[in-house]
Amino acid sequence: MKARLGFVLLAALALAGLAQAAPDPRYLAEAETDAPKAADHPLTGRYEGSFILGQTVKAFDELTLPAGPAQGQYYDNKKKFTKTVTAQGKVTRTAYISPVGRSSLEVFRNYRNAVAAKGFEPVFECAGEACGPSFYFLIYRWDNPASKPVAQTYSGIRGHLLNAFVDQVVDPRYALFRKPGAGGDDWVAIYAGLNRGGGFGSYSQIMSDRVGVLVQVVEAGGMEKKMVTLKAEEITSDIARDGRAVFYGIQFDFDKADIKPESEPQLVEMAKALKADPKLKVFIVGHTDNQGKLDYNTGLSQRRAEAVARALATSHAIPAARMTARGLASLAPVATNRTEEGRARNRRVEMVEQ
Repeated sequence: MKARLGFVLLAALALAGLAQAAPDPRYLAEAETDAPKAADHPLTGRYEGSFILGQTVKAFDELTLPAGPAQGQYYDNKKKFTKTVTAQGKVTRTAYISPVGRSSLEVFRNYRNAVAAKGFEPVFECAGEACGPSFYFLIYRWDNPASKPVAQTYSGIRGHLLNAFVDQVVDPRYALFRKPGAGGDDWVAIYAGLNRGGGFGSYSQIMSDRVGVLVQVVEAGGMEKKMVTLKAEEITSDIARDGRAVFYGIQFDFDKADIKPESEPQLVEMAKALKADPKLKVFIVGHTDNQGKLDYNTGLSQRRAEAVARALATSHAIPAARMTARGLASLAPVATNRTEEGRARNRRVEMVEQ
């Protein structure tokens, strides 16, 4: 009987040893090498001994950042941040993993102090339960591609490591900073948590006892104007060939239906095309990307389409009866919404022959 118990004990210990076996050295080597083409942002730097697990840089984009605690449990369909800010400009998102054996407080405070030393003022800060029970779930999730700083060139191993990044943490900490400037506000958000466990096997084992840090920076700056105004002759040709003409030269204020002054050249060409064919009736159709809720974007795209039709009628003498405004939000994409380039193509106005 004792011999049998001894065998069972040895078997259990062997299984435990297997469960704690060292992860594949390839995974560890990838984790302890900076991501390709990644570099520290000058506003934050990095905690000594850390590695950049992933990074994305967009010359111009918008980013919604938490500015208040989260409400609702992680499984609650109504969970949300109680307050957010949306900033536009150059967006840099970087995921770091710290050396083993450091506390969330120590690593977080180093980043926090570095940002404050650059003249940034805190807007919101929280730690632990004060951040809200679903904060970790909302700010970064393996199944939310938009939350992860993953480049298309990354290896499969790095992609899995980024899935395991802050998958299960203790002592989460967050701070949002702002620095006003002549060209707009710069923003820095820092999220840190000590990894404990996780559901990604060896990848989670590599993350264990390391602080994961997500640093998000938005630097105010203007978008490059690269959309060409479609001439009246091209509009007529496109409608004859495709039944529609697509416009990227009509710009709106962010989250509004106010047409920007730089849109006037495109409106002039649209009016010329309509005047050249007095019998032509068209739909003016507004389109958005898939960022935000569908119902809201449907209303926004409708208001924008109405604004274009109204401008053509009131400022360019096109009879209102010849135009019908429709908003389709993100229901008719012309490109993927998974990249900024694709989303930019989907944000458009169309003139469709009735």
